[in-house]
Amino acid sequence: MKYNIKKLENKNLELKLELDAKEWEGLVEDSYNKTKGKYKVEGFRAGKAPRKMIEKMYGPHVFFEDAILEGFNKHYNEILNNDKSIDPIDSPELSVEKLDDTGITIVAEIPVRPEVKLGNYTGLKINVAPKDITDNDVEDELKRVQMQNTRLVEKDGAIENGDIANIDFKGSVDGEYFEGGTADAFDLEIGSHSFIDNFEEQLIGLKAGDTKDVMVKFPADYQAENLAGKDAKFEVTVNAVKVKQLPEINDELASDVSEFETLDEYKKHIKEHLGEHAKEDAKVQTENQIIDEIVKTMEVEVPDIMVNRELDAIMQDMEYRLMYQGANLEAYAKYLNTTVDKLREERKDDALKSVKIRLALQEILKREKFDIKDKDLDEYIEKIAKRANKTLEEYKKTLTEERLNYIRNEILMNKLLEFLVENNK
Repeated sequence: MKYNIKKLENKNLELKLELDAKEWEGLVEDSYNKTKGKYKVEGFRAGKAPRKMIEKMYGPHVFFEDAILEGFNKHYNEILNNDKSIDPIDSPELSVEKLDDTGITIVAEIPVRPEVKLGNYTGLKINVAPKDITDNDVEDELKRVQMQNTRLVEKDGAIENGDIANIDFKGSVDGEYFEGGTADAFDLEIGSHSFIDNFEEQLIGLKAGDTKDVMVKFPADYQAENLAGKDAKFEVTVNAVKVKQLPEINDELASDVSEFETLDEYKKHIKEHLGEHAKEDAKVQTENQIIDEIVKTMEVEVPDIMVNRELDAIMQDMEYRLMYQGANLEAYAKYLNTTVDKLREERKDDALKSVKIRLALQEILKREKFDIKDKDLDEYIEKIAKRANKTLEEYKKTLTEERLNYIRNEILMNKLLEFLVENNK
């Protein structure tokens, strides 16, 4: 086997692999032995036909494709292991330059990681300070906790704006009940505008036990096409009328929602807690500003394949999040009066920036040569083990090599971010 590598004008690498006649013949014979069972030759049982008979019937090149792939992959992996300067970002594109009695020459175009030229990544001036936590911030947090602990209490009398109406309803269009238009014991906040048209307003003034036919019109762009723009009738029964009852902000609330007995102790805890969050937010802002500055001054030609792959990941993540909400990309795009292709195009700049950030950070890691000591790995794993109520050694036994590599990458990234924060003001 002989090979040589050269750089192409498009920045990819060309690998030319030469295999002599003996190796090539061995690869073709191996391909025959592995695949002969799928070829039918009259007079022979499956897998028993001689190679020459199969080649005569299906063509002299019948085993070549498998042989080329097998031979190339074998040597390609060896070359990558021996030459760490080759950094592929996708599978190579193969072609055959020569095939004769002397052997075969396979040419592979390899898309590789682009060259990155960094500007300064230390000595940058970053202007971020943690937010000062005021008494107003503490009061806002207390109000949020108060709202979280709101109780619903039934009241006598008519429904008013802001009340919660517990209702049964059944919707129909042109006298036909439609799917999804029926519910029992549904709590509806009047004034929330969570129902279509003026449905909620028509309930004002009703009392528990009252019934009413509520007449509404579905929007013309409603998601369900069979209902869009249609007039509908909802047969509504009011089961109960409820009001929100907020707890008082006092010692009792503090002891109910926390480990503290008094409101003053709880306020002190809230202030400390918000302060820690503010510090963490400032740290993240600092890291983001540093990375943004580094990306602004870097020079790199990002291959389309890297951007498209990042776009694929962004769109897949969006698809997963929509699935949890019972929707999909097509429905979401329609709701926004656009298309999935346009949504993808809108995220192209985000994808390009993500790729640039990754390339910049990888280049800094390469330059600074951070190393991971056994102590670093053990400390990181021990934190995870404690959360899982296991000892370090117990948790280590559960880790796959893939998971260990993920942990190593996390440690490297943490070291890199610490380095950037320490070396930029």
